[in-house]
Amino acid sequence: MSPLDLIRSRDGSMSQTKLAAACFHFALFVTVCFVTWIKKDFVESMWALYAAAAVGHAAYDKTMATVKDSSDKKLAATQAATEQ
Repeated sequence: MSPLDLIRSRDGSMSQTKLAAACFHFALFVTVCFVTWIKKDFVESMWALYAAAAVGHAAYDKTMATVKDSSDKKLAATQAATEQ
């Protein structure tokens, strides 16, 4: 798996949405690391917020992909039944 696979769509093209999400996650991680380094203290609430944002965003993306896939299958089944 290459790093570019993180921003590729299912059809192999580059996805600007996935690129934006990857940039957001990277910028958030760098910011949290930088603040931890500057303060020389592990701020647990900041890391918890970072983890919640990262995991929450990933869960939301996965859920929305599953919902879209399900609705696409229902639409395809309805169109196939209509065409017969």
